[in-house]
Amino acid sequence: MRILNGAVQSVNAAALLLGAAGLLSRLLGVLRDRLLAARFGAGGELDAYYAAFQIPDFLNVVFLLGAASAAVLPIFQEYLVKDREEARRLISDLVTIFLAGSLLVAALIFFLAPLIVPFIAPGFSPEKRVLTVTLTRLLLLSPVIFGISNVVSSVVQSFQRFWAYAIAPVLYNLGIILGIVVFVPVFGVAGLAFGVLAGAILHLGTQLLAVRSLGFSPRLGWQGITEGVKKVLKLSFPRVLSVSLSQLTLLILIAIGSTLVEGSISIFQLAQNLYFVPIGIFGISYSVAIFPRLSRVYIGRDARGFFYELFLGIRSIIFWMAPATVLFIVLRAHIVRVALGAGAFSWEDTRLTAAVLAVFSLSLFAGGLVSLLIKGFYALENTWRPLIINIFASVFSVALALIFSAVLGEASGFTQGLANLLRIPDVLDKRVVGLALGFSLGSAVNIWLLYGALKRLARKSFGHDQPLPLGEFLKIILAALVSGLAAYGVRLSFSETLPLITFVRVLVQGATAGVVGLATYFGILLLLKEETVFSLVGTLKRRLFRVGVLPAHWDGELHGPHPHQH
Repeated sequence: MRILNGAVQSVNAAALLLGAAGLLSRLLGVLRDRLLAARFGAGGELDAYYAAFQIPDFLNVVFLLGAASAAVLPIFQEYLVKDREEARRLISDLVTIFLAGSLLVAALIFFLAPLIVPFIAPGFSPEKRVLTVTLTRLLLLSPVIFGISNVVSSVVQSFQRFWAYAIAPVLYNLGIILGIVVFVPVFGVAGLAFGVLAGAILHLGTQLLAVRSLGFSPRLGWQGITEGVKKVLKLSFPRVLSVSLSQLTLLILIAIGSTLVEGSISIFQLAQNLYFVPIGIFGISYSVAIFPRLSRVYIGRDARGFFYELFLGIRSIIFWMAPATVLFIVLRAHIVRVALGAGAFSWEDTRLTAAVLAVFSLSLFAGGLVSLLIKGFYALENTWRPLIINIFASVFSVALALIFSAVLGEASGFTQGLANLLRIPDVLDKRVVGLALGFSLGSAVNIWLLYGALKRLARKSFGHDQPLPLGEFLKIILAALVSGLAAYGVRLSFSETLPLITFVRVLVQGATAGVVGLATYFGILLLLKEETVFSLVGTLKRRLFRVGVLPAHWDGELHGPHPHQH
């Protein structure tokens, strides 16, 4: 278990570790979705499964403390500097309060599920609603388990034990795959829920092992609402509302999807899962790696360090999101066919999912940055501003989704032009593309408003701010556009010599075009002497990880050298 106990102290090393684990987790997620698509296709059972997930997912963010790890971490670090035992008691109190509250709410939802599901999936037939209710009830324990895991993960992140944090989602996906392969043949679609629960237990178990090695195992017991708990509740309440709005937006989009042609929910969810692959690998990884450092420099009132860490995160995320955007758009059909094209998943399903993925990809930069910017607000101990912004963005997304799905249901110049652009002119029902359009435009507006508000808050907190180095971003965008053209050229050159009629040919064509595109991207940035690529090469040349166990008395100076010395 020594691997779970090593502290990763370099931002690049931590991000690489989290990114590598994220890549493995996302690849397992793609395998999971391929198995689901092959077995069920884009049809009624898979629609019911994804619809059933909406209530547990919503509870994941409504269950106050389980959704508030970003609020728990700064308070835990404050206690840790002052008194280790007080920090341990804080975590124990939070776990106790969360466990009691979440079990009570889960029990209530269990009995109310038949009344709630018609609002989640108004377009479902009575038979599909019954199946959705059954799956919802089976999945209700997962938010309870994940909530505890999220609370204790604050300890794991504070001590920079990113190994445990990184491995947990890998085990979660393995649990779901176990459900598809082992439980579904025995229990039918209900086996999917058993796999989710198995994965959730593995996720929690990994975090608890790491926390135990640090001496912070939570002990259940009621000590009342302490000052630390009050502070966490105060910070987390707007955080929960903010994240709940994002989840509520997705829930409403799924509800709209239930009124469309059968399979629309499955196509929307499968495309969105692929969209989140680069976000999980790069966006979340850098956000998690930088958040503790943002919190510490704010506690030390180090304005220069705060802006350095923030801009480092933004530049690093854009560095990966830019090529991902162009390559996802250029190679969308190849990605979907390789990831999902098997068994019951038809060629029409593939084309429509590829079109939805292309629309999602337009907002990859926004999806990658949102976690970092929100964590920037939490590092500054302000959780209300992103809530207000999320309210506006959520309403905007839903309104646009309703408008676009209605417009795409009618024959018009806009519908035909968009269908031709996405290569789906002969697909009869294109309305699901409207859901993705609403989501992407809302995400772009959200990130623009979040960045402006964070800059103003930082300027108020420190008395001044620093400008974003736009020159570096122009280099990245230029290289990404050229890499997209290179990948497109390779794809066209294969069209006659290697037609897409077998899995191997699709894989070879897509992989070759992708490799050429990425090689072009990195080559251009090396020629332009872009800082991020040189920093990445330097990290790889040295050692990836600087591992060491922090002493029993944690000291704020142990986070590594000053940010400007990285």
